Amino acid sequence: MTIIPPLTIPTIFQPLIQAWVAWFTTTFVSLPISTFLVWWDVPRCMFGFLFKERPKVILITGADTNIGEKFALEYAQLGNTLGLLSSDKYKLDRLANECNKRGAQALSLHCDISNLELLRETVEEFINERPIDLLVANISQNDIIQDGETRWEDMFEQVIVTNINGIIGVIMSTYKRMQDKGKGQIAIVNPTASHFSIPQMIYHNMTKSALLSFSRDFRYLARRHNINVSIISPGLIDTPITTKALLPISNFRFFFASSNSLAFITKIQLQQGNFEITWPFLEMLPAYAYQTLPPRILNTITDFVGVISDFVAGIDGAWV
Repeated sequence: MTIIPPLTIPTIFQPLIQAWVAWFTTTFVSLPISTFLVWWDVPRCMFGFLFKERPKVILITGADTNIGEKFALEYAQLGNTLGLLSSDKYKLDRLANECNKRGAQALSLHCDISNLELLRETVEEFINERPIDLLVANISQNDIIQDGETRWEDMFEQVIVTNINGIIGVIMSTYKRMQDKGKGQIAIVNPTASHFSIPQMIYHNMTKSALLSFSRDFRYLARRHNINVSIISPGLIDTPITTKALLPISNFRFFFASSNSLAFITKIQLQQGNFEITWPFLEMLPAYAYQTLPPRILNTITDFVGVISDFVAGIDGAWV
């Protein structure tokens, strides 16, 4: 029998208490630790950029996407071997030819990413023949681009298979090969939806949040084998996908950074060994701030953003 009931607070007062706790931890925990990390990270980043070995064998999945293509061109230089994996053979061959012209040895790896077994076999065939240094895991399925026939309720399987099963299968196959080698680097492309996005992107948000959690834990486990794990978190990037997506902000292209700038910044920060690489960084600040809010406020903001998205995009009722 419980003599003294557990200490609690009435529900209506909990958001206020949670806000005070967030303020306290920001002031007395986050700020001091962040200040210390700045002094730690400056020499670490400089050392990595100046003295860390550059990757020579790079595997890039999703090379037919605009972002994947820019990553490939950024690493296309004399002495580098590129494995370019894509389901679009025409785009893949065209990109491989361009990389070869720049001095790299580019190999076309044509594969249907929805076929998980074939995807795994294609990746393993490439990495078993070459001592891979860097994997750029860029596989994603967006559930907000509708064809007018498929109901959003029926899209969960294809999104989960691609965004979770597909990308983790590629990562684990590469990770085992890097373990044998005793070093390597894995970069996982995981956009800002992993932190916050409109509720209409329900399955995409769910899978990206799961991938963010996986990456944080995987980073710790991989360090035991001298394998560095990073997350590439693109913000608003000007690509054909963001142009087609039914997002209100898609009409305001001046907010969007180029995919060339993303690839350039990412290459530098990967060399420095940074974990989460965000670009454009300032556009990520609202997403970071969102995560510090009490749950009651988060729910209110989610509802508000959902209503605004429906209104501005002119798609009210498209997902419900």
